[in-house]
Amino acid sequence: MIQKLMKFLLRGAAFAVSLLLLGGLGYYLLLRHYANTFPYGTWINGIYCTGLSAEDVNLLLCRQEYDTVITVVDENGTEYVLDYYDFVTDIDYTEAIEEIRGQTAIEQVFSRTENEYEIRPKITVDVQGLTAYLATVSPFEELEENYESKVSLEYTDTGYVLTVSGKETLDFELACEKILEAAETAQTSLDLVEAGCYSSESYNFSDRLLLNTYQQIEVYTENHQIVISADEGDYSLTDLELQDFLAKDENGIPLLDETGSIYCDTEKIEDYFAEIASETSTRNHSWLFTDHDGEVVEVNQGNYGRVLSNAEACAEQLTELLSSPDCDETVTLEYTYYPSSAIDNDYGRAISTTYIEVDISGQHCYMYEDGELIWESDCVTGDAAKGRDTPTGVYYIEYKQKNRTLKGEDYETFVYYWMHFYNGCGFHDAYWRSSFGGEIYLTNGSHGCVNLPSAKAKELYSLVSSGMTVIVY
Repeated sequence: MIQKLMKFLLRGAAFAVSLLLLGGLGYYLLLRHYANTFPYGTWINGIYCTGLSAEDVNLLLCRQEYDTVITVVDENGTEYVLDYYDFVTDIDYTEAIEEIRGQTAIEQVFSRTENEYEIRPKITVDVQGLTAYLATVSPFEELEENYESKVSLEYTDTGYVLTVSGKETLDFELACEKILEAAETAQTSLDLVEAGCYSSESYNFSDRLLLNTYQQIEVYTENHQIVISADEGDYSLTDLELQDFLAKDENGIPLLDETGSIYCDTEKIEDYFAEIASETSTRNHSWLFTDHDGEVVEVNQGNYGRVLSNAEACAEQLTELLSSPDCDETVTLEYTYYPSSAIDNDYGRAISTTYIEVDISGQHCYMYEDGELIWESDCVTGDAAKGRDTPTGVYYIEYKQKNRTLKGEDYETFVYYWMHFYNGCGFHDAYWRSSFGGEIYLTNGSHGCVNLPSAKAKELYSLVSSGMTVIVY
């Protein structure tokens, strides 16, 4: 009896162990099955997902008819319907699906309760495509077509003046950003006013370009501190002068290079220094001179004065400086003086008070020292009838020499005193003449020189020196 009971208990224990082993195996197999699939009672967006993998659920959800329309409302309450599929490149639920599967409790595998979920897809938007699309859709199309410019840039006598109105308009770029956010979160409506897309600081492309250009002008004038140094003093280029160097269109608006930056017009810079050379160089220019009778006469041309000798180099230097982001430099004007002593006469801008005056019509010469007459003489100038007129102008004694033979095409003449002032012309004695002054020069004048009586030529020779001013009129 005891033996039978023991056998029965052993058999029962073996059966229980078998059941436990089978149950554990089943539990393990069930957990493995639902490790990669959704458990019983899982619903996502109305789809029964029990036993389905994340990939399967994503495919089913993507096959559903998805609401791809968003309604945009403008400031007037007008509604505009946009279709996501015109600028959406991909719709995918995988990320949201995986989040649900990670939240599924182990107990749910054996639970008979049902769980329903609503998820949104991840949307990928072509930003450039969205911008291009919106530019063809109301109200954005009308915005660009009917936009009233709020920014004006004018070049005036005092420089650039920027004017900006305070009118509120739709900010196209911000509206694009808000629609992009709405699309990525699958929103079905967007109020542009509530989204803050209207602003007095919103501009179209042309206005933004003017604002950017003006900002560049301000930085350009602030960052370029340039001094022009001349013999008579230094001066700084003004903002107006700096702005005048900029390349501009026919309306005076600065042109932009391929990088969108303002730049200088090389020709304008060259013209600037050419104008300085014209205004400050006095050689070969006209002079106003008060003659021996107190009459003011205009004397043209001559070799006296100064010349700006490095205008081209200055233009190149300034062009390089203005092409740099910022600079604080000096551009130095270099002058050559004829004669070198002309620098003492207001930097070559005035005639010396010590000079020789030749009055052709009066056929008389005068020499002044510090404004006082110290010598004078009748003379004979170039033969007018033969076209050998003595050249008029403001000159200077280049050199003097005794016992010189003067040579020309049809003459060879010895003189005792020679004082050259311009192009083969000079003062010298004319011992072969018996008279001077009057109208001799009209038919029997010189080859262009100023003939003097021998004694007077000797006196003048002792008074003049190289560099002395000569005025012929």
